[in-house]
Amino acid sequence: MENSEIKAITYQASMRLSIKLQKLDLVKLKLSEYNTAYLNKYLTDLDFYSNLYGQLLHKAIIKLKKPIKESTFIDYGGGSGFLSLFAKELGFKTVIYNDLYNISVKDAKKISKAAQIEIDHFICGDCAELVANLNTENLKPDLICSFDVLEHIYNLDTWFHQISTIRNPFHLIFTTSANTKNPFIVRRLRKIHNKAEHKGTNKTNGWKKTDSNLAFLEIRKQILTEKYPEIKPETIEILAMKTRGLKKKDILIQVNQFLKTGKMDHQIKDPTNTCDPLTGNWAENLINLKHLKTIINSYDMDIQIKNSEYAYNSNKNLNYVKRIINLLIRTLNSNVLMFSPSYSIEVEKK
Repeated sequence: MENSEIKAITYQASMRLSIKLQKLDLVKLKLSEYNTAYLNKYLTDLDFYSNLYGQLLHKAIIKLKKPIKESTFIDYGGGSGFLSLFAKELGFKTVIYNDLYNISVKDAKKISKAAQIEIDHFICGDCAELVANLNTENLKPDLICSFDVLEHIYNLDTWFHQISTIRNPFHLIFTTSANTKNPFIVRRLRKIHNKAEHKGTNKTNGWKKTDSNLAFLEIRKQILTEKYPEIKPETIEILAMKTRGLKKKDILIQVNQFLKTGKMDHQIKDPTNTCDPLTGNWAENLINLKHLKTIINSYDMDIQIKNSEYAYNSNKNLNYVKRIINLLIRTLNSNVLMFSPSYSIEVEKK
């Protein structure tokens, strides 16, 4: 399919989706606060989010080796289901929504029904559960896509090992706005890391109930104090600092090793990256892309990392600036990420 044709059908699908979503009565739907906040964000600036997700879908459709109407699409970490709905409007034969958060799965079902866009399968669970379900039900994805999920996956090595066990060939396109190569984004995200690690976050409208709001360092100290009441507070402080980037189970494994041998295998090289010790959810992980390529290649999958463009909204002055930067992005090699607001990993399992 030609680029111009993909752009045309994507735009038409986004217009149809916008009309359907604008008709929704969010009060009657009785969604969770978390997804109500997300859906309101989309509805407030549909042009922007349609453009944003349209870029991802454009990259995905290019990879297809058969018509859209014969293809199966997975929305991984689907949240409110916006990407699933968009994919179904584009005409994918089968759309599979997946999310770890059971409340989001329930909300996505409500939204799908209310918008009269039928998502074919809803799967609640992590990557291992998704793959097991696909293999058991003999579901064969052609595309696995997500937006702003990659930077929250706890263990990328484990995740890509699990996804590689899907039995059929597929393409995976994940876009993340945690762009490690853009210095302005890196500076902003390091502030988020430091706040999550040392200060914590206030619970606001739309807070996800599974997320922690205490400082991650403080949570690790609590975990260690409860497990090892005999250890001195100053030692607990040191151990809590050394286990940044681990969740509870792995924290205890590393500390047990330290108590036996005086050493830890775990070393986090990035100066600020941190994750929720109770869930493993990273606070906008700035991923080492060289290491990511090594992981994916080790499971006999090919990877390309490409830039993305800025999405337009209703702000004409801002759009003018975005057009200039987007022109620069298009002029440069697609692998140059320093000006890009996000990047995509494009993975192929043959």
